[in-house]
Amino acid sequence: MIERKRLLSLGYYKKAPSFTGSDKNKCYKIEKIHPEDTDTDMFQATIWPGPFSSENTPDEKKQINTAEFTEEGLQELVDWMNNLEI
Repeated sequence: MIERKRLLSLGYYKKAPSFTGSDKNKCYKIEKIHPEDTDTDMFQATIWPGPFSSENTPDEKKQINTAEFTEEGLQELVDWMNNLEI
C-alpha cells in the first residue's frame, strides 16, 4: 500500500522535478506539472506494472491521473493509486 507519508512534503514538489517509488508490483511517479490551459500547478501521477522503469515500460501499460497541487490533491492521487489493479 502506498502511504501519503512516503511521498514527501509539498515543498519538495515545488523544487524537485519528480518523485518515484514502488510498492509490490506497482511503480509510480509523482510530479508537479503546469498545464498550458490553466494558471495553476497540478500534480500528475503515473503508475505502471513493475519491475521496469518508466522509460522501459510501454506507454499503453501506464495509467495517468492529475489532481490539484494541494495536500488534498496528493492524497487523492494516493487513494487512486492504491485502488488500481495493475
